[in-house]
Amino acid sequence: MPKITIGDLDINYKIQGKGDPLLMIIGLSFSLLDWGTKLPELLSQHYKVILFDNRDAGKTSRSPHTYTLAQMAEDAADLLSALGESKAHVFGVSMGGMIAQHFALNHADKLNKLILGCTMAGGSCSQPGAFSTLSNDNILELLFTPGFIQSHQTDLGKFFQMTMPLHSKGEALARQFYAMSSHDTCDRLGKITAPTLVITGDSDRVIPPYNSDILTQKIPGAKQEIIKDAAHAFCFSHPDPTATAIINFLEH
Repeated sequence: MPKITIGDLDINYKIQGKGDPLLMIIGLSFSLLDWGTKLPELLSQHYKVILFDNRDAGKTSRSPHTYTLAQMAEDAADLLSALGESKAHVFGVSMGGMIAQHFALNHADKLNKLILGCTMAGGSCSQPGAFSTLSNDNILELLFTPGFIQSHQTDLGKFFQMTMPLHSKGEALARQFYAMSSHDTCDRLGKITAPTLVITGDSDRVIPPYNSDILTQKIPGAKQEIIKDAAHAFCFSHPDPTATAIINFLEH
């Protein structure tokens, strides 16, 4: 996969498909591989899908200093510019959804439509779940429903064997957690002007669905989609309804 140098970072990215650009921002610690293959493939039949590793994750370089989620949104905006894209749809999940909120607030000129998945506003209007207990030891139990784990145990084992070496660790993970700890868009969500879709799994224990209700209420004109029998990693476990919801929203 190619890399592009932006400031003091070498950002690892991947492009699939043709059409209007759709920038996808992954969550805490994860790399672009953690989207799985199915959802990017479905979306790339309609859009130019741009996947990338956040700073301090995957094959993007480690950050030389601490940073904020607003700076991570700046990375995403700079990546678009470096790729020659003046505007894009942006889809962020979990911490990536928090980054996407800052993108919408600080880089509105680069944003077409906004999709926020399994995420929260932070601050006083949020209800965090099991986020702080997320580790490689209990990752399956937090990301998926018991039924999904039971029926996909072998596939999930192989998948995480491949992706875990690219997950953030040590100081890199600590810097991402630090950036996330100060996230608070509660009082600014009303300033988001882009058409917005909020998606959540109905069984999300990491960032409970209540948080998506808050985002939907506070972002002007926002729509909400609830994926049934899905937990935090609904993009991986339920790619078909997720792709359908996204494509329907972007096309209308």
